[in-house]
Amino acid sequence: MPSYSEKAQPYLDAIAAGVFKSINVRNWLIEGTPAADQYINSDVLIDEQRDVRWRKGPTKQPFWANYWCGRDAHCTCRIEGSKGLESDAIFFLRNRTGNILAIHLEFKHPKEPFQFGQPEAYPLRADCFVKTCQDRPTLNQHHDWMTVIFCGKDTLSDPRLSYFQRIITHDEAAIVLDDYPTLDR
Repeated sequence: MPSYSEKAQPYLDAIAAGVFKSINVRNWLIEGTPAADQYINSDVLIDEQRDVRWRKGPTKQPFWANYWCGRDAHCTCRIEGSKGLESDAIFFLRNRTGNILAIHLEFKHPKEPFQFGQPEAYPLRADCFVKTCQDRPTLNQHHDWMTVIFCGKDTLSDPRLSYFQRIITHDEAAIVLDDYPTLDR
């Protein structure tokens, strides 16, 4: 049986391909968020992100995937009693003024429940990363952050979605993103 990351990877790969290839996808990803006005029509930092993340050599996962906090259990981006959690993907956009946005992305299969503290930790981790990026050798420097989740329609009734600034259903993603795999939505 494939591991969780193997099951999620085709979807994350389709998201990454869209972000890296298309300004329209990047604009769609941030639309309706506080970052939209400042980061509309921004460039994506593919090579810069790869260079920073793979400073010591390539990782098992793609350079944009699985960013763990890596700090101890008392870090401000942890919910007490939760397991170590990560951002499934982070993409960096640079706007015309030179500011950089980190987009923290979570992916959930339909009917996949959140782990304890998982949604609550997303904005905490994003805020912690922007404040500590200068101390993290595999994380690009950035000025701003936002959170986005890709999920099934069944998750839309979960009040913890309020911790994400952008909510995208798999149905919506399948319309916008080339090669987004078919799900049992």
